[in-house]
Amino acid sequence: CMPCPYGLDIPAILLHYNKCLNEGNMPGNTQDENYRKARQAFLVGYDRRVPKLRQANHCIGCGQCTPHCPQQINIPKELHRIDRDVEALKQNKISI
Repeated sequence: CMPCPYGLDIPAILLHYNKCLNEGNMPGNTQDENYRKARQAFLVGYDRRVPKLRQANHCIGCGQCTPHCPQQINIPKELHRIDRDVEALKQNKISI
């Protein structure tokens, strides 16, 4: 999937998101007592692992990465989903 012509760090984006999902570290329902801590840990971890200019919100959906994915993931679709989740977390409006 690399290099992305727009500079996104696709592997780092997917790695952070999937790692949090697989380890059960995704912020869940806003009513959960651990939500605030999980939300902060996810967002801080994302910013530390993926530089701001290389994050999912910069994906324009050109699709140049998709044919290169050995797992045949629709990368633009996944990046837009991740960006939607990240933005919802930033606005404190998520229930994953």
